[in-house]
Amino acid sequence: MRKRKALERWGVIPLLAIAVAAGGGSMQLSPGEARAQGMESQGTSAAVAMTAAVPTAMMSASGGISQSHYSVSGGHVVWLNTGSNGERQIYARNEATGEEKALTSRNSPKDVPVIKGTTVVWADKGNQDLSSEYWDIYSYDLLTGVEKKLNNNNGKYANPSVDGRAAVWSEQRQYEQMVYHDLVTGAETSLGEGRYPVLSNGFVIYKNARDGGLSALELSSGVRRSLIDLGGDSYVDWFVTNGEYVLWKQKNGSKESKFAMAELNNTTAAPQDLTTMSVKAEEYAFMSIGDTQAVFLENEGGRAVLKGVGLSTGRVYSIGEADAGKKYIGLSGDRLVYRSADGTLGSVNLAGDAPSEGGSGSSSSSSSGLPSSGTAGNPSGSQGQTVSKFTAGVDGGSFSTTDGRVRLDVAAGTFASLTELSIDELDASHFTLKDKSGRTLEAASSAWHIQASADLGKASQLTLAFGEGDYWLKHREKLGIYQYDETLGYWSYVGGVTNSGHADERYVRASIKSSGIYAVLLRNVSFGDVAAEHWASRSVEVLAARGIVDGISADTFAPRATLTRAQFSKMLAGAVGIPPVFPEQPTFQDVKAEKWSYGWVEAAAAAGLVKGEQGRFRPDDALTREEMMAMLVRAIEARQEGGMLLQAKQGTQLSQFADHAEVSGWAKPHVEKALTMQLVKGSGNQLHPQQISTRAEAAAVIYRLMEQLQLL
Repeated sequence: MRKRKALERWGVIPLLAIAVAAGGGSMQLSPGEARAQGMESQGTSAAVAMTAAVPTAMMSASGGISQSHYSVSGGHVVWLNTGSNGERQIYARNEATGEEKALTSRNSPKDVPVIKGTTVVWADKGNQDLSSEYWDIYSYDLLTGVEKKLNNNNGKYANPSVDGRAAVWSEQRQYEQMVYHDLVTGAETSLGEGRYPVLSNGFVIYKNARDGGLSALELSSGVRRSLIDLGGDSYVDWFVTNGEYVLWKQKNGSKESKFAMAELNNTTAAPQDLTTMSVKAEEYAFMSIGDTQAVFLENEGGRAVLKGVGLSTGRVYSIGEADAGKKYIGLSGDRLVYRSADGTLGSVNLAGDAPSEGGSGSSSSSSSGLPSSGTAGNPSGSQGQTVSKFTAGVDGGSFSTTDGRVRLDVAAGTFASLTELSIDELDASHFTLKDKSGRTLEAASSAWHIQASADLGKASQLTLAFGEGDYWLKHREKLGIYQYDETLGYWSYVGGVTNSGHADERYVRASIKSSGIYAVLLRNVSFGDVAAEHWASRSVEVLAARGIVDGISADTFAPRATLTRAQFSKMLAGAVGIPPVFPEQPTFQDVKAEKWSYGWVEAAAAAGLVKGEQGRFRPDDALTREEMMAMLVRAIEARQEGGMLLQAKQGTQLSQFADHAEVSGWAKPHVEKALTMQLVKGSGNQLHPQQISTRAEAAAVIYRLMEQLQLL
């Protein structure tokens, strides 16, 4: 008992005690927990295998708190809480804001939640009869607030994993079967035998169903290969993976154990032992893997010692003896997240194999989730060069580097007190230059780590210089400021005003809402069916570069295809920088929360850009030209209300078109203004107000709108 209490002070407990502490008395156990209590011959808890850490208790939630399990990703922590009334609910907490909410409310048995990005998955009895063997798999999107039951058929499902695009889980049979579920289409595919599958970076890593080894399935090729073959009394106890490396604990019948690691993309390399096989005084249920580092807890001379591993080098280093006042949760990026004794979250930055404390309070870092060290987010681990440091007060101000390549304009009221700002220069070549869709990006500037010691209460304007040469000027309107997501490993478009009227000016401006890593990048997109001489080619390419329009495939834009009202709402909201919103109650009867367009239509409606009729929006109806003109003019009027001054234009009068009488009465004022502002043009003396809009036409008018609003 004395030894157990000592371990609990470190935030860890012996493996054999985990399930007993988590079980909540007589509460029904999930399939994963049942095996954790000894129903599986190799004695490994699915909860341990699938989560980054298993601390004893954490964070306030409604009711009492008992043993729970946690997962961390993308600045969010999720956990399973068992209240004093025996109910089990899934909770989530935003590291940066401290906001905490319950994701579930029904009184049903639930298993360990797992998060990747903003998608949470878990096993749940849901609506299944408590006496049945069936369990369901559920997901929750933290952005939309939408919960879904994923599995299409009944089964004894457990141990889900997710990568944001798909989920995998296992079905409890004699030899467990793995199920792959596409989150977009809902299609399910059997992946064959395997236990505790983890989906990451195009791989499914799983424990073998018939022996103690570990295998990998590459989804794109369907090729399976063994990572380690084990038989007899040797087996992989549990493992973690980031889709590039796998870290596992290996055990045998003599109660010996060791940690080992393998690289997924190097098929010829043998697994690397990180520790020696030996009997340990105690075993600890904690290991986690990040972007470039991994951690595990090892018993050294009766002490619980945190060990770090540089993934690319395999170098094992000591982080230090486990702190009795901290309960470790896991790695987010390369930040080791923990709970302090007072209940607040903190982190240790492990980037570059050099631990450094990451602050205090409800969050250990900036609102981007980045640690305070200059090495943060740098995959190579090389030290960033601190260019400038400033102190901003409540009145804000303008802060720039001495060479003028970076300027940050902070509005009054952004910070409640004196706040430190720093600007670190990083080598952009150290980052994977890809966007979320896998398109290649080109770096037109250094990467810059913009960091404030407090959250940005208001948006600030960031101005970055881009490189010399005619190439960048040629593609000026396609340039943008992008932010790097260290958790998911890609860049996201933030915005980019690139033309102030001076042909030789080399700056890009955008509003940012958090600290983070930013750079000027080029997404040079072209389509095979929109040739350079096509009348809309410039518009299509510029909007595609900015992520406002997409092709129907990587090489096809379909310029003559018709456009729906929902599709144009997304384009228009993206063009004027309105993010999607997800209210609890839909504005329109026919645009429900599960529709792809829900957030965009709601955003456009909230901004006054679109209107419905009798509570319906008709999202899938083809967009007419007069409807398109009305939406464009509403966007301009919204900007004018915000103080935006537009250049005067002398366009064509409506009366000059032979078909002016075909314009609907409600649309006439909008059409007249669209013509005056030269947002649209007719065909000869015809305006065709009732004609269906094409994708090319929509791109052209959106481009003209952005010109008018000085957003290019």
